[in-house]
Amino acid sequence: LFSYIQGNNQDNARIEMTAPVLVDVSPSSYVVSFYVPQKFQARPPLSAEAHAVRWPGSRYAAVRRFGGFMNDANIAVEADALKKGLQGTRWAFVAPGSPATYTVAGYNSPFEFDNRVNEVMFIFERE
Repeated sequence: LFSYIQGNNQDNARIEMTAPVLVDVSPSSYVVSFYVPQKFQARPPLSAEAHAVRWPGSRYAAVRRFGGFMNDANIAVEADALKKGLQGTRWAFVAPGSPATYTVAGYNSPFEFDNRVNEVMFIFERE
């Protein structure tokens, strides 16, 4: 993504970074994505390494906020805490199993060291 936003795309367009940066985590892979600024939303610059994805309508999310820099260890702990927090709710039976599939959102620049905001979330299809 860094190469893409620095202009390595078919339009040679430099794209401002937006927040949140989303990481979809599954047992065998992860996908990193971000929202493009409004001026690129109708026609995002194309690239062999990056492609546009649109969210398919409304969804629900269970979300847990946490601070600090994200890493494999604290993300897993927060995802597990979120899953435990859903116990006894109508969402508990649809929460991903273990190993879980979840999304992590980071809201800060990597150069911000204080007051960092992150979220781990389970996305649910609309009923």
